[in-house]
Amino acid sequence: MSEQQDALEDLESSGVLAAVAWADASAYRRTMDDFDPDTGHDQGWLGSTGHRLFVDRLHRVFATGKHGVDSPESAFAGLDLLAAGLAPGEHRKMPLIAPGVVVWSPLNQSPGWRCGDWRFLLTSFVYGESNRIPWPQKSPTKQRVASQGQPAGWLDPSPTLFDEEPEFLAAAIAATREQDAELNATTLIVAHSIERELGIRELYLGRSRLNRGGGDAWYWKHDLLAANPGTPIAEPIPTTPGPLPGSPDVQDAPVRLRRQASEGNGEHHQA
Repeated sequence: MSEQQDALEDLESSGVLAAVAWADASAYRRTMDDFDPDTGHDQGWLGSTGHRLFVDRLHRVFATGKHGVDSPESAFAGLDLLAAGLAPGEHRKMPLIAPGVVVWSPLNQSPGWRCGDWRFLLTSFVYGESNRIPWPQKSPTKQRVASQGQPAGWLDPSPTLFDEEPEFLAAAIAATREQDAELNATTLIVAHSIERELGIRELYLGRSRLNRGGGDAWYWKHDLLAANPGTPIAEPIPTTPGPLPGSPDVQDAPVRLRRQASEGNGEHHQA
């Protein structure tokens, strides 16, 4: 079985894929509702706001950050705080994931979560350019992740990073690999984007690949908004106050009671 199959099966069975799709839809729905070019909002505001709200929604669904709990037994203690800031009824579509299944696992202050053998970080990209994300121009953290090594069985004739990059970057990459080994995890990327005029989103999970010279940005990637692989959903995000339609292949979760809020380390910026 390939790394991609392993990752998708593990993260789907644990509810992570549904949770990421819900969080992305919720974050961009609110972002588009608030977007107003007359007040000075621009594409930069849209991207940064959507990213911060994406982090917030993931903290909610995974019970991390300020939505963390001391124990699974304290996870159900009211509904008001969980629903605060969400569109009416939106919390009812939040996938139900037991606290502790997914844990907060940032990398060099870049927001990240871990589920079993998989850690994932977030990144935004220019809509329509997912296959050409320029990882060498991203942050050092994203460069390091894209350089963490090839999936098992992958044959790539291109030279390794260590053949061409300075020793200090090679050492940083080695440190990232060692950290992932300690976690017994592989770091993946959740890449998100939106087309401003139509409100159409893109959302992918995959293993990034350091694409020096403009090559392919991924060893593999999976479309999280596709009803079937390779069939993207191209419906604009609704901007009305009503609840967001559910994904055609994801069942609505039961109403989720609010967790007791406790202090957590919630990063709201990219690294």
